Amino acid sequence: MTGNINFFLQWEEYFAAQEFFRRSRQSFLPDWGVGALLFLLGLVLLFVSGLDIPAAAAMLVGLVIIFGGPMMRRWVSWRKWQREPLYQTEHEIVFSDEGVYFRMGRIESNLDWKYYQRLLESPDGLLLIYGEDSFNLLPKRAFSSEKLLHDFRALALKKLK
Repeated sequence: MTGNINFFLQWEEYFAAQEFFRRSRQSFLPDWGVGALLFLLGLVLLFVSGLDIPAAAAMLVGLVIIFGGPMMRRWVSWRKWQREPLYQTEHEIVFSDEGVYFRMGRIESNLDWKYYQRLLESPDGLLLIYGEDSFNLLPKRAFSSEKLLHDFRALALKKLK
């Protein structure tokens, strides 16, 4: 079985895939934990010892960490996207029983299925996971039909057992 898809990756879907992948690996976000601890420390300081300025500072820093972490990740991802022209080139993917062929601009790779550890499906795409924290995103919108999407999913799941 062979199939192919072509698409231009969009930054919003790339960022959404990054966040989806991160959430799939971490059930508890470190920035929320640190922010919540600082906020609670501020509350304790306020009620126990009456230290108004240190308590307010701890609560404020806690809130900044809780709400600023996602904004900072988004900004860092956008900056990375802007600096990497490879993301903004046309992606051509051909998949078969032997592996997955990628062409992005001048870069070509022909990867055996053994290169990937697993397939993760987000609401908007399929993530072929490799390494500790890397993936190739195949947006669902790039598949010309539901049958082609189903065929790819079935092939990937069979090869990545």
